[in-house]
Amino acid sequence: MQEIVFLGMRWVDLINLIAIVVGPILAVVVDRLRQGRADTQSRRLAVFRALMRTRRQRLDPEHVGALNLVDLEFYGRKSVIEAFSAYMDHLASPNPTTEDGHERYFEQREDLLVKLLHEMGRDLGLHFDKHDLKKLAYGPTGWAVEQEIQRQNMTFFNELLAGKRALPITPMQQPPDLNPFPPPPHEIKAQAVDK
Repeated sequence: MQEIVFLGMRWVDLINLIAIVVGPILAVVVDRLRQGRADTQSRRLAVFRALMRTRRQRLDPEHVGALNLVDLEFYGRKSVIEAFSAYMDHLASPNPTTEDGHERYFEQREDLLVKLLHEMGRDLGLHFDKHDLKKLAYGPTGWAVEQEIQRQNMTFFNELLAGKRALPITPMQQPPDLNPFPPPPHEIKAQAVDK
């Protein structure tokens, strides 16, 4: 004879009932936890990819936007946050005025970005050589020249709109014999009087 445990049910029946009720709930909880981790990993990877993609175009809005997400997406990741803080501190420091200081400033900026990318990659399970991160990135010189021209044009246009700069106007006169249009009426009268 089997022993009755609870409410007239045997212990085997009680375990089956608990498994039927608790099993799907646990499956949903485990799936949500797994999906949450996968979403976090996906967002971190998206930030890392954006920084890798734009590491030669630091003025690109995508690069700046990704930088602004590092402390959010990598919250609690000590090595990444330390590298990020060092890089941001450097970006916030004033640019040096001397040529040597200027060159040193940009070299240090490059090294700090490479360190940040290296730490982010390690956190994501990707192992890059720091030298490769620094040297194996491509950014056409033409893009830098184009951005500089756009900055100069915006500065000129802003000064023009603010009234700080005048718009130079040069009168252009074509020789009358090359002009495909007839002369204005006052020139016609002057020519008739001369004849």
